[in-house]
Amino acid sequence: MTSGIIGTGALGSAIARQLASGGEILRLSSADTKSARELASQIGRAVVVAADNRDALEGAEAVVLALRFTVLKSVIDEIGDSLAGKVVVVPSNPLSTDAHGKVSRVLPDGQSSGEIVAGWLPPGARLAMAFGTLSADVFESSSNRWPEPAVLFYATDDDHAGEEVERLIRVAGFEPARIGGIEQSGRLEVGGDLHDLIVGPAAARSLLSRR
Repeated sequence: MTSGIIGTGALGSAIARQLASGGEILRLSSADTKSARELASQIGRAVVVAADNRDALEGAEAVVLALRFTVLKSVIDEIGDSLAGKVVVVPSNPLSTDAHGKVSRVLPDGQSSGEIVAGWLPPGARLAMAFGTLSADVFESSSNRWPEPAVLFYATDDDHAGEEVERLIRVAGFEPARIGGIEQSGRLEVGGDLHDLIVGPAAARSLLSRR
């Protein structure tokens, strides 16, 4: 199947490599066209560098917006009229880095990125918060574990989005675990209890049953 990925930074590139290795056809778009082309060349599989962000959605059931939280809204505004019916997968953490490398949270405590992104999306877009629970290097090193796969947690209010994101999580070499609706997505973010947590399915079920 085909998915779009907008953003080819560290996490977007890691997601693209793992999905491609699992057989997904990808349409890549990035503000850094050179980065997208280099990534496509490295993957060397059925990867297309799209002409622009809107073109990355062509023929794709789902699109992963692997973007910094601070630019996410502008991209959603740009392609919003093409998102109806699409599964929109957002891994972004609500963080910003200043000129000195200091990282800070851009949302008030208690407010999750999922709740904010849901308000930015147009009617008909189907949101799932996923793929942002692990940093890029941990994501790649933890995929396709054997004999017990690592779990990737996700949150959504939409059952169809849940089915599609579970398929993508498995393609990427993980076992999916739904934590609840979008209001729970803060648990997936940096500082959340499920962020950068590498566990198998049994441990994941135990963790989720306690909440």
